[in-house]
This record gives sequence, C-alpha cells and structure tokens, in this order.
Amino acid sequence: MLRLFVIILLFLPYFVAAQQSPGHRPGIGLTLSGGGAKGLAHIGILQALDSAGLKVSYVTGTSMGSIVGALYAIGYSGDTIEIIAKKLDWGTLFSNQPVLTDISYEERAEYNRYMIEIPFEYGKPKLNSGVISGERLWLQLAKLSWPARDIKDFSKFNIPFKCIATDVATGEIVTLDKGELVTCMRASMAIPSVFTAVKIGNRKLVDGGVVRNFPSVTAKEMGADFIIGSNVSNGLRPADELLTPFDVLYQLGFYKDADDFVKARKLANIYIHHDLKNYSAASFSSVDSIIEEGKRKGREMYPIFKHMADSLDAIYGKEERVANRLPNVPDVEISGIRIRGLVHSDESFFRGRLGLEAGGCYTPEMIEEAVLNVYGTRFYKQITYHLTPMGYGSSQLEIDVEENPLSYVKFALHYNTFTNASAIINLTQRNFIVPNSRAYVTVAISENPRIRAEFFKYMGRKRNFGFGVGAYYENNPYNFYDNFKKIQEYRNKYASVDAKLQYMLNRVMAVGVSSRWEYIRIKPKLSPYVELDGNTKQFNTFLYYGLSTVDRKQFPTKGAEIQFEAGMIHNQNPDLRVTLEGVSQDIDSLGYNFSDYQRVLLKMNYYFPFSRRSTLIVNGYAGFNFNYNQILTNDFLIGGLTDFTRNQIPFMGLYHGEVNTSSVASASLGFQYEALRNIFITPKASFGAYDFNGVSETKYNYVTGYGVTFGYSTRLGPLEASVMYSDQAQYLKAYVNLGFHF
Repeated sequence: MLRLFVIILLFLPYFVAAQQSPGHRPGIGLTLSGGGAKGLAHIGILQALDSAGLKVSYVTGTSMGSIVGALYAIGYSGDTIEIIAKKLDWGTLFSNQPVLTDISYEERAEYNRYMIEIPFEYGKPKLNSGVISGERLWLQLAKLSWPARDIKDFSKFNIPFKCIATDVATGEIVTLDKGELVTCMRASMAIPSVFTAVKIGNRKLVDGGVVRNFPSVTAKEMGADFIIGSNVSNGLRPADELLTPFDVLYQLGFYKDADDFVKARKLANIYIHHDLKNYSAASFSSVDSIIEEGKRKGREMYPIFKHMADSLDAIYGKEERVANRLPNVPDVEISGIRIRGLVHSDESFFRGRLGLEAGGCYTPEMIEEAVLNVYGTRFYKQITYHLTPMGYGSSQLEIDVEENPLSYVKFALHYNTFTNASAIINLTQRNFIVPNSRAYVTVAISENPRIRAEFFKYMGRKRNFGFGVGAYYENNPYNFYDNFKKIQEYRNKYASVDAKLQYMLNRVMAVGVSSRWEYIRIKPKLSPYVELDGNTKQFNTFLYYGLSTVDRKQFPTKGAEIQFEAGMIHNQNPDLRVTLEGVSQDIDSLGYNFSDYQRVLLKMNYYFPFSRRSTLIVNGYAGFNFNYNQILTNDFLIGGLTDFTRNQIPFMGLYHGEVNTSSVASASLGFQYEALRNIFITPKASFGAYDFNGVSETKYNYVTGYGVTFGYSTRLGPLEASVMYSDQAQYLKAYVNLGFHF
C-alpha cells in the first residue's frame, strides 16, 4: 500500500499537467534491460500491463530486453510471448554447433563426432573463435518477426521501438530504430566472445549491454513523459565473486554501462528490480522458474499499473484497446531471389538446394525449411535472409551467406572393449577436384587399424541426387564361440570398394543403390579345432533406405534411425582351406558352397521421450541370408553394444560375435534416465531368435540378455560402462566404450 501511495505521488505532476493541457495524454515509456535468460522475467511485467489495461507508448530494450521488447512492440501480447518462450529450445538456439536435425542425411554420419576440428583456408590453419553464429536463433527470430516483415521504420510498429547495440570498433552507443528488425535484435544481444558480431552498414555491432544495458535515456529521447523500467541485471559483481580470469574480463566489459546506469536509473519513474541472484545469464534450463519470478513481480505491480490506467482514462477518456495488436500478414510472393557472399560454392548449387522459385508464395516456415536444406550440407556457416517489399504483396528475397572453410583436419580418441584404444584422424575437403563435392579420409591408428575414404558429389537440378565412391579397410580380432564359450581366435581383415547413387527424399531420409566389391581374409591362431583359413572376394549389390531423425549424437532423447539393405552377394571367388589338427579337409565334402545368395539387413532404433529426463528406447534388428551355406565369412555376428563391425547385430548380454548365424531377428527395450546433468542410467533387456531359416536341426534357437549402462556425455564422446548377463552364456560381463566408434 505504501508503494502504491509513493507511485501516486510520483505520477501526481503528470495529472496536474494533464488538467492544464487536457489534450496531451502522457506517453508511457517501457524500458527492458538485458540479462540473458534472466530477461525472460520481463514477460511478467508485460502481462501485468496488459491485464491492467495500461497502454505503452514507447518501448526500448537491450539484449534479451530487445527481443522481448520488439515482440511486444510489433503486437505480441505478454501471454503469447510467455507461450513462445516456454516452447523454444533455448539450449539449441544458443548452441555454437548446428543441431543434428538441421544436418542433411548424407552428412550426419560424420557430423560432430570429433573432439577437435581445425579449419584450413588457403593452406593455413584458421582456429575457430568458439563464438556462436546462431543460425537457428536467427531463423527463429525471423519467423517471430514475420508480421513486421515489411516495416523497416520501427516507429511505425504498433508501439514505436528502439534497441541498443555497441560499435565494437569505437565502443560507441548505437541506437537501432530502422532496417531489418531481426538483424537489429541479433546485434543488440551479440554478447562479446559468445556471439559473432553483426555487421550493419559499415559497422560491426555487439551487445548493447556493454554500454547501455538499461536504455531509459532512449525512452526519454523518444518522447516518453513517464518511464517504467524493468531491470534483471545485478550490475557489477563484488570482488569476492570475481574468481576466474573470465569473470574479471567480463566485468571489465561492463564498466561503461555501470556509469551510464547512474543516470538511467534516475529517469525511471517506476523502477522494477527483479531479484534473480540464483540465476545467471545462461540459466536457460530454468526458463519456467524465471518466468514465474517475473509473473510474481508483475502481480505485485498490477495494482499500480491498474491505478495509473484508470486515472489516465478518467482524465482523457477511455482509450480503445485492441486485444490482438499483431498485424495479420499473408504469405509472401517472392518476386526474385538475390544471393550474396558465395565464394567457393556456385549459385546454381545454392538455388537448387534452396528450392524456392520466383513467383511462388511462401510462409516463414517454408522459407526456414528451404534455408535449412542448404545449411544442412555443411558448406555454409550462416545463412540469413530478409524481404524487400516490391509492392502489390510481393517481395524480393535477399540472402546473405557466410561459407565454411573448405578444408578441415579433425581428431578423436576412442576406446572399446572389443577394439581397444584408437587415435582417429580425419581430413575433409569440400569441392575436391570438382565443385559441389565432399571428400574425406579417416584413419584409426590402433592395434586394430581401420581406414575409410569417401567421395560424394551432389547432382541434379535440385542437388538432391548424389554419386559416391568409397573404400574401407578394417583388421579386427574375430573370436569363434561354441555354446557361448570362446574356443578359437581369428584375425579378420576386410576391405571394400563401393559406388552408389543416392536420392535424398528430404533432409532426414534417403534411398539409393550401391555395388560393393569386398575382400574377406580370415586367419586362425593354432587350435585343436576345425580351422578356416584363406580369403574370398565377392560383389555385394543392394538397394538401401536410410532415415535419421534423432535429436542429438550422444544419448538421443527422441527420433528414429533406420537402415535397410536388400540385395545379392554374387561373383564369389573363394580361396579357403579347412583343416582339422593340421590335416586339410575337402571343403566341398563338408557341404559348403559359395553360390550367389540374397541378403536382407534391417536396423531400427527408436527413442520415445517420457519426460524431460527419461526416454524409452526400442531397438529392432534383423538379418537374413537366403540360399546361403557358408561358414564364418558372411555370417551375422550377434553381440556387442556398439554397432561398428560388418554384419554385427548389437545385443545386450553378449560380447561381439558370441553367436554367428545366417539368420537373426532381435529386439531390445531400454529406459534411459538422466539422473544428473549429462549422466545417464539405462537398463535394457534383449531377446533374439536365430538359425530359423532351415540351416540348423531345430526350428530356431533363441538368446536373452539383460544389463545396465552408466553413461556420461563428454567432449570425447559418450563414456559408457555396462554390466550385462545372458541366460544362455550364464556369466557376468563388463563392457566399456569411450567416444564414437569408427
């Protein structure tokens, strides 16, 4: 009650002035400070203003305050902004890596699997700055700003608006009130060393919070007679909180704002300070609770806002207040498309992947999807766009592009119970020999070495066809089991060369046809058992289908992965010897043959989110060799938890290859729970049936297994330790994996 009385006293001079000049209704200015995630507390103040019916005449904002303020200014209500804020995946928007769902299918296998990636330009290394370019953030802001797409003068918004940025070259305050709203918002929130600077005209701009985090001065300059200021910042931190060099550097960057705030604070007739000491600018995992804190403060301010609105209405008459202030704009007709910034990639490639045509009508969602279709090829670091009105409902689409470097050298480490430790080196080159192509070579240095090379060329008018050639080599241990007991050790060398023609149905799905020449070499260690020694050469020609919609590389929480192959093994050329205790056996008399046979392989992984922390995992695998009567060379290998061996069927409870068979179908059910941040517990059960295509004497055999995996998401990749048991093997096993498999 005391606070309401104080506010009435503050507002009294405006009432008196109003009676002397009844034609002038005092302009109410609203100032919203920056503060990262804490800036979402401003939403509660907007909701209180809306509920009280207090009409705002001017809005100013900095950083997150510029985003919330701009949305309010163009017509979004406080309630609508709350709904938007709670739906957004803020962790994705503020990530310095593209999300997996934005990456095209043909790039996903190699994306984000290396610990270190060093780009090269013109033969020289160009170290990444680590700052966020924010493609997803930019596209999200563009979609939200769509209703104001044709308004380039911010004074023409439903509520006039200005935001603040900093000239990184001079340190000057830059007031943004014209141009592209998305670009201005992005500039206002470009925190130095976190986000890339934004170029507007001949200036490079960063976060306005460096110089003016609470722009009440700007609201006054716009003509506000009375200013309501909402501040989520705690100002400079005390000495005992400056614990790291980064803390000190961050503090140094805001001295100028601290000086500006002294004057800015005095200009706010109603100053609202949000006590958010338990949160930081990066607390986007606490969006709901920050918004609730803002709503609590809004409820506290509501009586004041209501009294102000009623008093103004009593003097000037009740103003008409429109519930929905957001302009209704139709789909846009694209009259033309202009692309700037292309250096290494040609325009026909960009336009083909974009898929937009002059004369077509498009929604913001359609334009966003088109941009992501280009961005997902990994040729580009950032793609932004804006619309230039051309009259009669049409606009020209202006696209600005920043390309990724063409060359990368990448490094990773991997350890697995099966393959032991590996150091992995990758060299990736785009536009290798011919434009619109990508080539890479990856080497695993280990006692079990591996090499993979691939060349992929985009083709077709829309660049959704691709031609690829590849080569692969692995040298692995191969343990042979009898009744789940290891009885014999082999070395298995496998090499292949393949060619494929692929059609990308969309960003997450592809079909294709491939033919692969394969070389298989099996070499036994001495044993008293029957030994298979030698090699075989063959062709594997097949059709394939692939789908990947999982949300992240490590410990996915939603989406699916499907791999399906159906084809024929043909033109086999075996050079194999079978011996028993050193005595050579006639391979034909043993009943083995190497005729052509048909092959089908299916691998499915589904992730169903139960809650924010828990996910149901369903895995299904099947492999069939029809008209097949061989030994070891082309069997399916059941066992292991990481899928990286040829013909492997992962299975909880078994080591790699504890069961080798010509036919198998298995399923697993797991429940992934994030106990602490990035720490996961996943119990899983597996069931499989095998040898059911007439090879064995029984109709089929079956195997069951159970286990629990403890996982941790690291910079090296997933760290997983599993304890597992199989009813048939009847002994407890441990399994460890660190990093992404080769």
